[in-house]
Amino acid sequence: MKKNLPTIIFVCLIVLVVGFVIYAMSRPEADPAQKANTEKLKVEADVAKLREGNSQGPADAKVTLTEFGDYQCPACKQYYKLIKDEILPKYEGKLKFVFLNFPLVDIHANAQAAAQAAEAAALQGKFWEMHDILYDRQDDWSKQKNPQSKFEAYARELGIDVDVFKKDSDSQKVIDLINQQAGLGDAFGVKGTPSFFVNGVLIDQESGTGSISQAIDKALAQ
Repeated sequence: MKKNLPTIIFVCLIVLVVGFVIYAMSRPEADPAQKANTEKLKVEADVAKLREGNSQGPADAKVTLTEFGDYQCPACKQYYKLIKDEILPKYEGKLKFVFLNFPLVDIHANAQAAAQAAEAAALQGKFWEMHDILYDRQDDWSKQKNPQSKFEAYARELGIDVDVFKKDSDSQKVIDLINQQAGLGDAFGVKGTPSFFVNGVLIDQESGTGSISQAIDKALAQ
């Protein structure tokens, strides 16, 4: 037995090495899209860019309200209701509202995926429908380990081609768009979500939700 011990040890080592090589070769590589998720693009602080993106209201409105938002952010959900139910009806025909992505990936694990779902839906003309579902059902998907099946179910519910939606969600085109918008937020000093700008001027939200209406009224009066 002792004579065979070196041979047994050698065979065991060979088996371990071969096993490691097979594991390394078969292990799936990290998705390049996931690597790119948190890499914001450097963008200049161009006020004109705050008018570009998915929007509601007249394209040539005198006042533009821009939000940098995160779909997994609880505060954004509350402001979403304010914007949809109060601000937009109040200023109908006078205000352009633009939503830009600013996923806080360090604290919200599913924020990036949600932003990709919204922008993928946008490519099929369903941005605002997906935007609303993501906020309305935030509690359903925000704590999921992998919310993709939820997003695909929402897409199906909205009449979106799910196969195309899945490809678009993971596409570099969509990821770059989100990273560019987040980079624009950085350029304008955005630190958290939601952050709002009226005609390029950051709103001081310390005084509460009424600060948005006050800023809009002031801009309309100028």
